Amino acid sequence: MSAARDAPLVRVLVLGGGYSGIMAANRLAGKLSKRVSITMISPNDSFVERIRLHEVAARHNAETASRWALRDLVHQDVRIRAGTVARIDPDARVVHTRDSISNEPWSESYDRLVYAVGSGSAVTAVPGSESYAHSITNLAVARDLRSRLDDLSDGGSVLIVGGGTTAIELSTELAAARPHLRLRLVTSGRVGPTLSERGRDYLRGSRAFTGIELHENTRVAEVTPEGVVTQDGRTIRADCVVWAASFAVPSLARDSGLEVDRAGRLVVDDTMRTPTNPEILGAGDGCVIGSSSNSHLRMACATAAPQGAHAAATIVAEITGRPAPSFRLAYLVIAMSLGPNDGLVQRTRPDDTATDAVITGRAGAWFNELNNRYARQILAWERQRAGAYHWAKPPKRQAEPVG
Repeated sequence: MSAARDAPLVRVLVLGGGYSGIMAANRLAGKLSKRVSITMISPNDSFVERIRLHEVAARHNAETASRWALRDLVHQDVRIRAGTVARIDPDARVVHTRDSISNEPWSESYDRLVYAVGSGSAVTAVPGSESYAHSITNLAVARDLRSRLDDLSDGGSVLIVGGGTTAIELSTELAAARPHLRLRLVTSGRVGPTLSERGRDYLRGSRAFTGIELHENTRVAEVTPEGVVTQDGRTIRADCVVWAASFAVPSLARDSGLEVDRAGRLVVDDTMRTPTNPEILGAGDGCVIGSSSNSHLRMACATAAPQGAHAAATIVAEITGRPAPSFRLAYLVIAMSLGPNDGLVQRTRPDDTATDAVITGRAGAWFNELNNRYARQILAWERQRAGAYHWAKPPKRQAEPVG
């Protein structure tokens, strides 16, 4: 029997059951099924497509299309435990967790840890936002928002703070699904800041967006029970405020004494390993790569899935005695829904800057829907055959391709 077969199983712990966590677990299970023991810890037993939560908030018939059993997406050799991690002890290589059902504490040891905890809305960004603003960062709060919208009478006003994809998709979905409500969109800069002028012009003239009252270059200083107060002292009244302007990450890495950036994201290198604790790897919204070659990366499933796969590739390389590859990612598009039967797909350069090429209307909606389905389908593909998922890399003259 070979020495590799005699070696004890490497215990891999994956924190998070989102795009990056599932991708990492599936690739590891398929590549190293006889050499690793993989446990995934997730707050619940479901995978929720966050990119569809604006639909869940706006309509009553969308929830089943956004929620999937983790067991159906995760490799059969991966053990799934429902719990919330309270602290990581990197010296002892142990995580301290509370069971999601019983609330009983338990601990789990690891040899390698993939930190894939994701992100949530920064609802504490300004005074009053935590108390008076809704969000759509998870299924529970999207349901809460939907219930609040149900309570509004004809002519009720909804104010959405933010100008990026989340705010745009929510406001246009609401405009189509709930035309009896008055919608306002307030953003600190321009709406659609990552779009080209051509893309932004289409957005402004789109069917759903034209009925939305837009306040650009308006920074919110406070959220109140009556609406918001802007930084210049104006009050914009609303019956319901939704915060969709920025994202925050869990404080787990900081609370555990790991190196984080100012936003609290776990700092990793180009291999997705933490420099001070290389047995801990990061993937997805909850981490940031410190190198300038990856400074263009955005919080998105288009980033999370490749990073999850790459974190797994690094662990595979370590266990099989090969050099760990460096992560590289080239973006292709920004895709968004503008309500049913309308969409906007913005072609981008590899560094995520916009080009003049856009796909709009029904074709844009069709492309966006396929893109959303693809984001989930790649997880199932990876479950069936590890290594099936590939992503775009920068041109060779800019970076060496990832193996």
